[in-house]
Amino acid sequence: MISCRASGKLFIAGEYAVVEPAHLAVLTAVDRYATATVTAADPGEDVILYSDLDGGITLSCERHGDELSPTSDAVVPAAFSYVFAAVSVVHRLLLERAIPLSAFRLSVTADLGDADGRKFGLGSSAAVTVATVAALGQYFALGLDPMDRYRLAMLATIAVNPRASGGDVAVSTWGGWLAYRSPDRAQVAASLARDGVEATLRSPWPGLSVRPLPTPTELTVQVGWTGNPASTPALVAGLDGDRTTFLAHSNDCVERLVAAIEADNSQAMRVEIDSARALLVDLDAMSGLGIMTPRLHALCDAGAAVGAAAKPSGAGGGDCGIALIERTRPAAIAELTGRWISAGIRPLPLRTHPVEGGHR
Repeated sequence: MISCRASGKLFIAGEYAVVEPAHLAVLTAVDRYATATVTAADPGEDVILYSDLDGGITLSCERHGDELSPTSDAVVPAAFSYVFAAVSVVHRLLLERAIPLSAFRLSVTADLGDADGRKFGLGSSAAVTVATVAALGQYFALGLDPMDRYRLAMLATIAVNPRASGGDVAVSTWGGWLAYRSPDRAQVAASLARDGVEATLRSPWPGLSVRPLPTPTELTVQVGWTGNPASTPALVAGLDGDRTTFLAHSNDCVERLVAAIEADNSQAMRVEIDSARALLVDLDAMSGLGIMTPRLHALCDAGAAVGAAAKPSGAGGGDCGIALIERTRPAAIAELTGRWISAGIRPLPLRTHPVEGGHR
C-alpha cells in the first residue's frame, strides 16, 4: 500500500494575471490535504477508483489498447474528472516506458471543504491530482522528482481545464511559499499530442518558473471563508477585453511583493497586498465578473479596521479572503476574528504547510 498527500493552497497575490503564460503569482501551501492511497486490486479487477468527494463515488476502469476508460461506457463523474485525468496520464507514461500496468485500487480522500461538502476554495482539484500522481509514481517506482510530479499533474489538469494556471498544482507539489509563473499551456498540450508524455516531461515549458520563497517571520496569514463556494474556471472564462494594463500592473506589484517577502519586510508586504486588492477591485469594475462579493468587501474592510492588509484569495466571487497582520498583535487578530464572525465570515485555522523536496 502506498499513500501520498498533497496540500491545499492560498493565492497571496497575482490571481487572474497568472492565467496568462509567464505572469507572476505568489501562493502558499496550507495544512489541509488530499490523500491518495494505492493498493493491489483483487483478481479479475482492472483499475478501481474511489473518492470521498460528493459523498463517496466508485469508478471501475479498463484498458482498451493505449487508452484507459470507464467500464461499460460509463461517464466519468465531474467530481472524478481530475483523478481520472491523472490516472490516465500516468497510464500513458507507463505504456511509453514499457512498464506493465498491474491492476490497482486508488482511493482519494480530502479535508479541503466543510462537513457538508462545500469547498473552501483551497485548491481541492489540484491537491487530489497531485496526490494521485505522487501515489501512482511511488507504486510503480517511476522515480519522479517534484518537477516530474508537477508536470504530470499539470498535464492532467489542462486536460480538464485548459486555462488553469497551475499555481495551485505547483504549491500542492512543493509546499511552502512560492513565486510561480505559468507555462504556455497551449504549447504544452500540443507537445503532449504530438510527442507523448515522456517527451513532454523532458521538453522546455515556455513561461514556467517555480521559485521557493521564505515564510514571513513577522506576519501571519489569517484566512476567512465567506461561506459561498465559487467556480474558478467559470470566473476565469468570463475574462475578455484588453487586460494589458492590468497584467503589467499586477506583475509589477507581485515582483515588489516577492522582493518584500525575500527581505522579510512586513510593511512592504502589507503595502503590496493592498495594491493587489485594488487591482482586483479595478478588474472587477472593468469586467463585471463579480470578484468582490459583499462578504469579501466586509472581510477587507475588517482587515483595514485593525491595521491588516486584506484581499480575496484566488478568483473571488466567494470562497476565501486573507489578511496579513503582525504575529505580535494578538488583540488585533482577535478583533479581526470577531469582526469577521459578525459579518458572517468563518475564520479558518490554517497554517503554512512546509516545503517538501527540491525546487528548480
